[in-house]
Amino acid sequence: MVDVNVPINLRRVVFVGGVPRPIRAVELAHIMDRLYGSVACAGIDTDVEYKYPKGSEASVFLLNIGLHTAFLGAGRVAFTNYNSYMRAITERYAQLSHGEVEKRVEMKPYVLDDQICEECIREPNGGRHAPFFCPHLECLQYYCESCWTSMHGSPSREHHKPLVKEA
Repeated sequence: MVDVNVPINLRRVVFVGGVPRPIRAVELAHIMDRLYGSVACAGIDTDVEYKYPKGSEASVFLLNIGLHTAFLGAGRVAFTNYNSYMRAITERYAQLSHGEVEKRVEMKPYVLDDQICEECIREPNGGRHAPFFCPHLECLQYYCESCWTSMHGSPSREHHKPLVKEA
């Protein structure tokens, strides 16, 4: 059940890419709640200038109609508990149905602005700016450049690819 009264933990927010434009935030929240449970809220990214959902043109399959051009956007979903958040990012893809539109969306951890490195924060000169977020399930944390290099230089983690907040 969507619960708007629960405080939002920014570490439990997923980015949802490829959202069909007709979907409203409340509908996205209910869909994700049905799929993964425990949603606090959802938002659709909007263009600041036009006050309209951001998106790009893409071809999508409409049931019983065939190929159709539609606009796709992006959104964010905040989960109220860790298990729901982990289910969403572990699955990574979900099939959204909205009216006649069927769309596969991608879910990734939402990368926050201005984070501090979680690896060196306790060191005397630590707490450096962390531009990298490792979305791999064994990491799920922010790193400064130095810590990223040292933590992900080993063969067991060299396949991890960082997410970087885009401007």
